[in-house]
Amino acid sequence: MKFIVLLMTVLLQKQTKKAGYQRKRLWFSRLLQPIPVSNMATHYQVMVYGLLVLLPSLLLSVFIQQAHGLLGNFLAFVVQVLLFLYILGRDDFSQRFSNYQQSWCREDYQGAYECAQQFLDVEQKEKTHTPQELHRNVKHAILWAWFTRFFIFVFWFLVAGIGGALACLLTYWFQKETKLSWTNHLIGAVEWLPARLLALTTALGGNFNASFSAFMKYALDFQADSKQVLTETAFAEDQQEESSFQCELASDALQETNQLMFRCAVIWLLIVAFLTVFAGI
Repeated sequence: MKFIVLLMTVLLQKQTKKAGYQRKRLWFSRLLQPIPVSNMATHYQVMVYGLLVLLPSLLLSVFIQQAHGLLGNFLAFVVQVLLFLYILGRDDFSQRFSNYQQSWCREDYQGAYECAQQFLDVEQKEKTHTPQELHRNVKHAILWAWFTRFFIFVFWFLVAGIGGALACLLTYWFQKETKLSWTNHLIGAVEWLPARLLALTTALGGNFNASFSAFMKYALDFQADSKQVLTETAFAEDQQEESSFQCELASDALQETNQLMFRCAVIWLLIVAFLTVFAGI
C-alpha cells in the first residue's frame, strides 16, 4: 500500500506542479500564537509539541490503521495521497532551477545570484563574491532542497506511515515558529538517519569511489550536521580551485547534480517496490 500511495503521490505531484507555489503554514502559526511557548518551562514546551505535533499525527495513523472494508480502505488511500501531496508540496522546482540556469548561461551572475537567493535558499549571509562560489553554494542548495522537500518525508512515510511524514513536517514548522534551542537537537535527530541513507544513495548513484569513503567517515558520526554529511559525500570529488573553474561548463555540472537527485529518487522507489513485493510493507 505504501508503494502505491508514494507512486501515486509522485505522479500527481508531477502533473499538478505550480510555478511559485508556497505551502502555507498560517493555520499552524495561528494555533501557536496564543500560547506563550518561549516563556514556558521546557517540560511544558515539550507538552505543547506533543499536543500540536505528535497527537494529530498519532490520531491520523490510528484512523488509517482502523480503516477496513472497501470503502474504508479507499477513503484511507485517498486521504494518504492528498495529505502526502500537501506534505511534499507542488512547487515547480525544475522551473526555478531552469530560471537560474538561463541567467547563468547569459553570464548574468548577479541575476543568477538573485534567483538563487529567492528560489534555492542560498542565504544572504553567505558571501558569494565569485561565480565559482555561487556555483558551489547553489549545488549545495539543490541537494539540500531535494532532501528537505522530498527524501526526508519519504523516509518517515515509509517508517511510520502518513502520520510519520506529517509529524516530520509539523516538527519543522514547530522549530521555525518557536526557535527553541532543544528543537534544533530534535531536528537533528529527525534528519540523522535519512540524511545518511541519502548520502549512501548519492555514492551508489554517483562517483562511488570518491563518495563512499566520505560516507563511511560520517556513517556513525553523531556530531556532524545533516547538510555537511550530504554535501561532503555527494561532492567528495569536487575540489576545483578558482583558477581552474570554467563558467561555461558550470551549468552542465549543476544539471548533473539535479540528475543525481533524480537517480537517487529512482533508487529509493525501486527499493520500496522491492520491499513491497518481498517484505509486504
